[in-house]
Amino acid sequence: MFNFKKFGVAAVVAMMGAASAMASNFRGADQVYVPAAGHLAGASGTFISDVYISNLTDDRVTVSVNFVQGASGGQSTFNNAFTLAPRERREFVDFVGVQLNLASGFGQLIFSGCKESTDCGPATQDIYGFSPNFRNISVESRIYSIPAGTTLAQNPPTTGQLFAGLPWYSFISQDQAANGLDKIFITGIRQNGGAGTAGTSRSNIGFANASQFSTTTIVVKLFNGATGAQIGNEFTQVLSPLGHAQVNLTTMFPGVNGTNFYATVEQRNSTPTGDQPDTCKPNGCPAFFAYGSVLDNASGDATTLEAQYSKPLSDNQIACIYNPSNASCKNVQSIRRAAKHIF
Repeated sequence: MFNFKKFGVAAVVAMMGAASAMASNFRGADQVYVPAAGHLAGASGTFISDVYISNLTDDRVTVSVNFVQGASGGQSTFNNAFTLAPRERREFVDFVGVQLNLASGFGQLIFSGCKESTDCGPATQDIYGFSPNFRNISVESRIYSIPAGTTLAQNPPTTGQLFAGLPWYSFISQDQAANGLDKIFITGIRQNGGAGTAGTSRSNIGFANASQFSTTTIVVKLFNGATGAQIGNEFTQVLSPLGHAQVNLTTMFPGVNGTNFYATVEQRNSTPTGDQPDTCKPNGCPAFFAYGSVLDNASGDATTLEAQYSKPLSDNQIACIYNPSNASCKNVQSIRRAAKHIF
């Protein structure tokens, strides 16, 4: 269920949006998002996601999964999908196709960890929605393609791209405008050819609503990397609670052609669902993730382009990460979870 924990002001500022600031090191959490995963036919063949999950505790941990597809937020929930032994690291080949047993699908995965044979429901949660039975996991994934009509056994993948699992506390939010952490940028974007043309690339930008308690509008703007000049009009995408969309650059910005582009991504007009908990009032805990993907038009080989903030961590924020026992870092401000813990 919904949960939020106490953090110091500096730590909150540091951790909101850790997709760029911290996620490469701090990814352990009892709830982890993978913003893009699937088993789906595409222009270069069948795209498949392998998932690697680590139990970061000395307990047996049962993991539940929510797979959310499309901007409308269609959800498939898999309670108690599997159990990990203490400190176990497990590889799932073709997670969506095999573990979830879905013939086709693409969207975001949300993983929740709970101590085996315990109750992680509301009866065990404190006033902030945190259960002592929640358990920490970390997640990484690799998405790649194989030729259409073939199997993994026939075509072991040699290329692919990383999508790191993002802890629940690392989302970007319009509520963080005062801290300058409400907008990210994605660089390295290219669009200079069509599928099958050697020496050219195409790009997609993906976004996921991390909130279960609000509908939100994602706003994307494209810029020339050398001059900073905006290209075309802004693109908007409405996402229902937990909704996911990945859009080709030419769909967002018709006629764009070239290299060295960057995009900014932010959210506006978040509307609560009406069933949000008190800790998500008044606007439904607005939260999102974003990423870019640039693909070689000939091979289909793809590279993930990570979301980044335009500002570094401050000295105080860094101090709270490496010296969290400092009194100024504790019990000052709350960061709120934006989705229910699955159990």
